[in-house]
Amino acid sequence: MSATRFDLEFAGELTPGTDPGQARARVKRLFKLSDEAVAQLFSGTPVTVKRGIDSALASRLHAAFAQAGALVRIIPAGGEGLTPAPSDQHESPAPADLPGLDPFGIAKPKHRHPILHALFHYFERSLAFVLLLLIAGVSVIALIELCFILYQDLVSTDGFLLGLNELFEVFGMFLIVLIAVELMASIYMYMVDKSVHVEMMLLIAITALARKVVVLDLEGKGDPAMYMLGMAALLATLIGGYYLMKRLDTSVYRRKSG
Repeated sequence: MSATRFDLEFAGELTPGTDPGQARARVKRLFKLSDEAVAQLFSGTPVTVKRGIDSALASRLHAAFAQAGALVRIIPAGGEGLTPAPSDQHESPAPADLPGLDPFGIAKPKHRHPILHALFHYFERSLAFVLLLLIAGVSVIALIELCFILYQDLVSTDGFLLGLNELFEVFGMFLIVLIAVELMASIYMYMVDKSVHVEMMLLIAITALARKVVVLDLEGKGDPAMYMLGMAALLATLIGGYYLMKRLDTSVYRRKSG
């Protein structure tokens, strides 16, 4: 048996044509979950529902979610290994045969040094909470700055409501606020299930680079052509990575459900 371990992630996605209410009821019945756990699972925030499982169990759980009309992702734990091959068993798994989930994304393994682990966990969550507060404050300040800049541009007496330079400045500020909100969401998701979501990181990077393109000023650049070429290559790399992530999700779902 392969030693590769996998995590199972669910973000509330359903298969096309699935009724959300029926999907909730099926998942609740299959895994014997409480109403609170079901609400957490279908909140739209990606949650790691099972950690460190083998490929056979990952396939069974994927089939159970597919039976309920839900779409889960199978992710190699620790970023190593390949996505497990689909199981050859097509029968519906019985609820009694399914293990319990960790709907809040936190498994409870035994540790050799529980006090040290608890201190580290508390310190880690405290840092994440401080970062969340700081990025929330930055988001509010950026929004206030955006409103102030927009007000100044609108009440100016240049003849036009917004000139070309003012438009680029306002668009840049809009993207700054959007980046701050996305960072805040990524920190919150890390606090919820203690996992870094690669898709969210790629989206933040793409948004930041898009803002750079909007407010780009080639004056003072040594070689504008090479600078633009480098920006294009970086943007293409990020978009390609995001496309591959989404394609992997789609291919895993098709292999498991077909």
